[in-house]
Amino acid sequence: MKKMKNIILSTTAILSLAFTVSCSDFLEEEPKDEKTDNQFWTSATDAESAVNMIYYGGVPYLYGGRNSGWQPTRLMYTGLLSGLFTDDKKDGDISANMETLNITFQTVASDVGELWREPYVCIGRCNVLISRLPGMVEVGIISESNKNELLAQAYYFRAWSYYFLIKEFGCKDGEANDGGNGGVPLVLEPVETVDPSVINKPRASSTEVYEQIESDLVEAIKHLPNKTFYDNGCRITKPAAQTLLATVYLQWAGYPLQNTAMYAKAAEMAEAVLNGGAGHELESSDDNGADQKSAYNKIKNSKSSKEIIYAVEYEQALERGNGYINACMTNQATTWREDDGTAVFKTSVLANMYHVSDPVIDSYVNGDVRSMEKNYFFQTYTSSEGTVFNCNQYDNWLWFDDYSMINTVGSSLNFPVFRLSEVYLIAAEALLKQSSPNPAKAKEYLEVVRKRAFTVNGVTSPNYSVPVTVTIDDVLTERLHELPLELKIWDDIRRNRLYPQAQADKSLKWVDIKTANTYNKRDNKSFKDNDHMLLWPIPQGAMERNPSLSQNPGY
Repeated sequence: MKKMKNIILSTTAILSLAFTVSCSDFLEEEPKDEKTDNQFWTSATDAESAVNMIYYGGVPYLYGGRNSGWQPTRLMYTGLLSGLFTDDKKDGDISANMETLNITFQTVASDVGELWREPYVCIGRCNVLISRLPGMVEVGIISESNKNELLAQAYYFRAWSYYFLIKEFGCKDGEANDGGNGGVPLVLEPVETVDPSVINKPRASSTEVYEQIESDLVEAIKHLPNKTFYDNGCRITKPAAQTLLATVYLQWAGYPLQNTAMYAKAAEMAEAVLNGGAGHELESSDDNGADQKSAYNKIKNSKSSKEIIYAVEYEQALERGNGYINACMTNQATTWREDDGTAVFKTSVLANMYHVSDPVIDSYVNGDVRSMEKNYFFQTYTSSEGTVFNCNQYDNWLWFDDYSMINTVGSSLNFPVFRLSEVYLIAAEALLKQSSPNPAKAKEYLEVVRKRAFTVNGVTSPNYSVPVTVTIDDVLTERLHELPLELKIWDDIRRNRLYPQAQADKSLKWVDIKTANTYNKRDNKSFKDNDHMLLWPIPQGAMERNPSLSQNPGY
């Protein structure tokens, strides 16, 4: 098994920790003497160690990164900004700023600063890998095939980092405050100097950034194994890179760039995953959630599910616990007691920091397993002593792990990033919006996801239905119902400029965000006059360090 090493390198290398390739064994830790740069790149283990590090920084880090246990994780921010989810605790400024739409580069400086900084940390590590690995082949340290697979992982994580940056901070070219490019600085080589004239790069064009992301992922796809995530030891696979690229194309096709030619590419890449023969398949429900044998409980609890295309790994036994248990339910649960006075949960930090709003819950149709108790959400909990406790709201079952809460340890539940069901919906959206729409095929793909949600033990609920003609409203609602706690909603709103508005029958109609009545905002605030907030401001600290940067419009 591979060991985790504490390694300190020179400025041209990586601060590297090695994590196991094996998902089951996951991680062990062992002290390691400090190495200089020249000492580090001398073995295949060193190369693998450097690659392993990129799995836990950058965007994967942001899934769990937060200011304190009482505050939402960095990637919850956009769902809270949408108003479709709220932070019950409101500990710190970020949640209050979301409710008042008080988003300026000063008010969100420290919080949004991490969203900018962390991807660039990962990009720096990837750049060193891309620079160093070919030379290790030349001197016989690693093989050509080993180099290609390691490089493919570096290309994947560099692409993911740039994709995160461009969708969170990228505007149209010409719309930045100086009238210049709207992308983000492209750094594609190791930085080996502190010379400001070298390191202070201006914003690249948005198209250039997307083209670089595409290039990196195309290169990664060439050399990654065509396997499921868990069958590949929780390493990046060809379907994972294809799914990310399909997602990139979908965003590129939508706002703000509206390069609509990319819809056809998104559909093609999504279908490459669906028809790629890697062995991915949707889970099925053996019950509706009560015995945790529904499809959605299998996704939550399994570390072998073939539906998972990529997940952020957690393992508490090796001190990499999933902190989402702190955000899974109401703080009221910290007061629950058995008849003998003992606390049900020992966890003291507990608050539903990502509380689903009523319009989302109410929009599910009766018979949809996803809305039933203990699938994505829950309202009651039965203790080991048989005592039934009522939550005072819908809490987040997908993140709930009572073993961890009872024993005050982090959860070992992995966090799904891409699932096969989402790929079906990417294809459906792209097929509807491409220049020659294919609504019949879009309906076919949407039906796969929706029918699974209404089927238990092979029996489909009589409430199951699909519109004769599927629209973008149907696809976006299905995405919201299928992926409510996977932090996708703001991307859906942002690229379509559509917002879900509850109707009299509790269904959702997706309307222009500039006219929508946004939920859970104080003082009747909405995005009618604040659509610039669909992007984050470039952090003040980044602007101060790099005078070549120009701010996003509206800030």
